[in-house]
Amino acid sequence: MDICVVGSGVIGTIYGHVLCEAGNEVTHLVRPGHGAILRGGIEIRLLDARSGGGPESRVRYRPRVVGRLDAGHRYDLILASVRHYQVPDLLPVLASGTGTSEILFFSNLWTSFAPVKAQLGERFLWGFPVAGGGFEGSVLHAALLGEVKVGDPRGRPAGRVERVSGLFSGCGLHVEVHPDILAWLWTHFAVEAGVIATAIKSGGVGQFLGSVDRIAEAVLAVRDALAVVRARGVNVDALPDAQMFAAPEQMTAQAIKDLYEADRAARRIIERHTGGEELKRIYDDVVATGRRLGVEMPVLEPLGSFVQAYATEAA
Repeated sequence: MDICVVGSGVIGTIYGHVLCEAGNEVTHLVRPGHGAILRGGIEIRLLDARSGGGPESRVRYRPRVVGRLDAGHRYDLILASVRHYQVPDLLPVLASGTGTSEILFFSNLWTSFAPVKAQLGERFLWGFPVAGGGFEGSVLHAALLGEVKVGDPRGRPAGRVERVSGLFSGCGLHVEVHPDILAWLWTHFAVEAGVIATAIKSGGVGQFLGSVDRIAEAVLAVRDALAVVRARGVNVDALPDAQMFAAPEQMTAQAIKDLYEADRAARRIIERHTGGEELKRIYDDVVATGRRLGVEMPVLEPLGSFVQAYATEAA
């Protein structure tokens, strides 16, 4: 496939490399002045779960880079991975510069699909990456788990979703198709809010993952956040990603602790997820919605002072 990846951030770079490695033609769209590192080549130090949790691999990724979209060039797929609060600013760029190309958003979402449909019509899908990492200069310390999430906002899995699923399957990734991708996105967003806030209060991921009691507090915070999703009309109790948080908190906490001790790739993803502004926005969005809907959040809401202090220091 002929694929355009929007940006040169962690997720775009990881999946750009993975797609290129599988024989696809990959081009990155970058803002003026932001393409130098990609053009010079990025060293990716990757913990790759597709290899069964083997040693870290090191590859040099040097893709094609462009500074603007050409509406006359029809890509087979445009992969847009941005932070959830950056989506509104990206939409006019995609609407005017992508012609009839199909777009796969690979990011969080806490709103509805309505603003996206208003500018792009029906020519988009939504998915979620299961990868992460962080840059140190031109070196990307990355981790890739063996699956991705994909769904059609129209709720019809055939056709477009099958094509995208085939693309990622060809990269050795399991594709988990969600018939109601918005419900999954809201649920995942809520889980992130509870975990992020508690990890910040704990003083960092290391301290957080090393303590069953701290993880148990996160389970309670996640329950508060999931109550917000439930108040938005989602049957949270039917979603596997939420069901584990209904179990006794100490049991769930021990399972989470054991998982991250055993899985180096998963641990790297959460350890490198440190952007202060993004973490604050996730937490703030969930709490603001909960307050608007009158949801009680006795564990989640008091964590706000820790999140604010972290974001201020990170800035």
